[in-house]
Amino acid sequence: MSQLFTAVYEVTSATAGSPTLWLNLVVNAQNDSVIGHARVAFEGGETAGISVRGHHTRIEGEHSLEAVVLAGLPAIFPSVEEAPSAFQLLMVLPTASRSGQVCYKMSFGNPQQPRIVEVRDGSAHAVQPELATAT
Repeated sequence: MSQLFTAVYEVTSATAGSPTLWLNLVVNAQNDSVIGHARVAFEGGETAGISVRGHHTRIEGEHSLEAVVLAGLPAIFPSVEEAPSAFQLLMVLPTASRSGQVCYKMSFGNPQQPRIVEVRDGSAHAVQPELATAT
């Protein structure tokens, strides 16, 4: 029997002008694989999304942490010129008592001169799925 879990996260940054990242993920508890979708929403209303795949892992230590590592799966035939071409993310998952910590990088457009969004101070919060689709 498969053990699939869904999770939706909102990632924000304290840096002015940084976009909001929405992660809609499905985790397979049997093999710790993760698939889903990452979508950035910029202040001007522009959004861009990319399919993602990765792995869930546990970091052992004095206080064990749960983390997710993701990479983007760009479209084979992008429908828009500014479609994301690359995505990487590392997220220490949030708990009931603290926010998650996130760093990510997303590239858009021409590979020779891509537009790059990079966030190193992301703060992640789990949200209800209906909140993620409303924005």
